[in-house]
Amino acid sequence: MAERDYYQILGISRSAAQEDIRKAYRKLARKYHPDINPGNKEAENKFKDISVAYDVLSDAQKRKLYDEFGEAGLAAGFDAEKARSYRQWQTQSARTGGARHEFNVDDLGDLFGGLGNIFGGGRRTRSGPSRGQDIEASMDIDFLDAVRGFQTSLALQRPVICDNCHGAGTRPGSTDACPVCGGSGRVQRLDTIRVNIPPGAETGKRIRLRGRGEAGMRGGPAGDLYIVPHVHSHPLFTRSGRDLTMELPITVGEAVLGATVEVPTAWGPVKVKVPAGAQSGQRLRVKGKGVAAHGASPAGDLYLRIMIHVPKDRIAQDAVEKFERSYTEDVRKNVRL
Repeated sequence: MAERDYYQILGISRSAAQEDIRKAYRKLARKYHPDINPGNKEAENKFKDISVAYDVLSDAQKRKLYDEFGEAGLAAGFDAEKARSYRQWQTQSARTGGARHEFNVDDLGDLFGGLGNIFGGGRRTRSGPSRGQDIEASMDIDFLDAVRGFQTSLALQRPVICDNCHGAGTRPGSTDACPVCGGSGRVQRLDTIRVNIPPGAETGKRIRLRGRGEAGMRGGPAGDLYIVPHVHSHPLFTRSGRDLTMELPITVGEAVLGATVEVPTAWGPVKVKVPAGAQSGQRLRVKGKGVAAHGASPAGDLYLRIMIHVPKDRIAQDAVEKFERSYTEDVRKNVRL
C-alpha cells in the first residue's frame, strides 16, 4: 500500500500551524462530506482520507511520529526508540560494508540487546514454540460505515513469519539459529491486513480478528488483533443499540392534514406517511432502516421524531389567529402539579 502524504491531502505545507490545519480540514470536509455528495463514492473516500489526515496532524504527538517515520510510526505497538536504534545500526552497517547475515547469534544479541522486536526478538532464550502476543489498533470509522459494515485495509508494524526460515527459527538445513530473525522465527515488518468491519461497530467496543496479531515464536500460533473503533458522530442521525433516530421537520399543513414525505436513510431515500394531526415529538418507525442485520442480530429500525416548523411572516400569523379559535379547550389543562 502506497504511503499517503497527509500534508498533501489537506493541501498544506509541512510547517503549517495548527490553525492552518483546522482551516484546511473544515474547508475540505464541507466540500467532500457524504451528506453533500450522496452516492458519490469518490467524495466519500476523499472525506475519509481528509478525516484521517486531520486526526494525525492535529495531534502533536502523532504528527511528530508521522514526520519522522511516516505512516509506520502510527502503527499499533510502534516503538520509536527501537526504530531509531535499528535505523542507526543499518546506517553503520552500510558504511562499513557489513552484511547482517555475517553476524552470529551472540553478535546479534550483543548488538541489539533489548531492542528485541525491531530485529526479530534478539538472542534465542527458549527452544519451544510460543503464542504471539495480541495487538490492539484504534480505527476511526464513519458513522454510516459503522451502520452498514465495510471492508478496509489496516497497516500495522508487527512481527510476522520470517521468510528465510519460515518460522522455524533455525538456518535451513541445520540446527543453527536463523541469521535473519536471530532464532525467533519472526521479523518486524509493516504489514497490510484486509479487515471486515461488521455492521454495528461501536466506539470502544473491541472487534476481534483471530490469528491476525503477532506471529508466534518458533512456529507457535499467532496472537489476535483487536480493533478499537472510534465512530464519528453524524449531523442527522443518533444511535441507540441497533436503532437510529432522526428529527423530521414538517410544515403546519403537513401536521394538520397529513402528508407523504421523502426521508434520507443509510440505505437511500424512502417515502414515509405522516398521519393527519401529527404532533411535535411524535415518533414514526421505519422498519429495518437502522443498523444492518449481521449474524443472529436482526436489522435495527429508524425512528423519526416529528418537529413542526412554524412560519414567521404576517400571513401565517393572520391564519393562525383564525386557527386558534378552533380550540375548544385548554391544551394544558392536565399540566398541573
